[in-house]
Amino acid sequence: MKKILLLLSIFIATAVTAQTENKTETQERYLVPTLTQNWFVSLSGGANIYFGEFDKHGSLDKRVSYVGKLSVGKWITPSVGFRAQFDVAGMRGFLNPYSTQFTVTDIALNHAYGERDANGYYKEKFSYFNSHLDLLFSIFKYKENRFYQLIPYLGVGYAFRFGFGENGIHEGEYTVNTGIINRFRLSKSIDIDLELGGMFVNQRFDGSHGGQMLEGGFTATLGLNFKLGKTKTFARQQKPAECDYSNYEKQISDIKNNYDNKVKQLSDDLSNAQSKIADCEKQLNKKPKEEIKPANDEQKIIKETFEAILFETNKDVIKGESKSKLDKAIGILKKYPNMIIKLSGHTDSQGKAEYNKQLSQRRADSVKKYLQEKGINNVIETVGYGEEQSIASNETAEGRAKNRRTEIEFK
Repeated sequence: MKKILLLLSIFIATAVTAQTENKTETQERYLVPTLTQNWFVSLSGGANIYFGEFDKHGSLDKRVSYVGKLSVGKWITPSVGFRAQFDVAGMRGFLNPYSTQFTVTDIALNHAYGERDANGYYKEKFSYFNSHLDLLFSIFKYKENRFYQLIPYLGVGYAFRFGFGENGIHEGEYTVNTGIINRFRLSKSIDIDLELGGMFVNQRFDGSHGGQMLEGGFTATLGLNFKLGKTKTFARQQKPAECDYSNYEKQISDIKNNYDNKVKQLSDDLSNAQSKIADCEKQLNKKPKEEIKPANDEQKIIKETFEAILFETNKDVIKGESKSKLDKAIGILKKYPNMIIKLSGHTDSQGKAEYNKQLSQRRADSVKKYLQEKGINNVIETVGYGEEQSIASNETAEGRAKNRRTEIEFK
């Protein structure tokens, strides 16, 4: 038991040391690999020695058994990686079914074989399968062509026993796995791995329990590590080129000064404009209040004049006789410059409705243009209704002529 605890302490201390020493590596930046890069597969075999309740009865050379390992993993950074490892190992030891210090189950008895020795011990053997996930730490600073790497690891897993009795495969136990990989570079794609590792399980794993809390196996294996993927090394992150802005400092300063001067000029112009607006408002407030709309008799004259403005079919040109009538109404409109005028254009029902609406809008705009040319500066709104608001029948030529008109409203 003391040997197991000593090994566990050494492995954990080595892993912590790897993390501490690799902090210096952060001074150099490496590109993070993609999902398909920096994978590896390892195959190895070697010897396994199991430490159980009764195994100290025999010497180490009588307890050596086989172990084979398959690993699949990936390096996330040059110093940190992970792997899934699958171990098949044998256990050779000793068993005393008559011991009063320990509890020996039927499972343990199925592992016993051979003749009982003078001290009451039988030989014991079984095989087990241990699958575990490990976190890897590379101690030395990363170099692409480094010949030797020291890689401690620590992980957890689950192990099944394979018995030789009637029970066959027995229940398993959770495991803690730790160790050190000594890696020697053969080529860009292949390494030789000398791995020293330990598996620690609950002390009931071999079917005997009592006394110590943990037991497990110590392995020493030799094998090959194959690097997979298009990229098998880590690329250094390139430092961005430093830009020299000294040549642009004067230009930046000139642009800033020019901008400040323009802002000041605009601010002064705004202040002057606000002052003029204030003066205009004072002058407007001094003027006598004018009538906004014409009197009723004047409105009647204007409306009758506009209703008399008729257009030829499919035309938006004001006739000559209509212009002379408009001139009389314009004299009245000039007396009310603050009045808002609305002009509405209309057509007969001949032609498509959509086209008629466009034509009526052009007729209203034509009248507006004439009023503005004659000095009417009022706000003038125009709208085209097409054939929607007929005032006469569209079945006769006379009715259609009345519908081709422009009307006026006051706001």
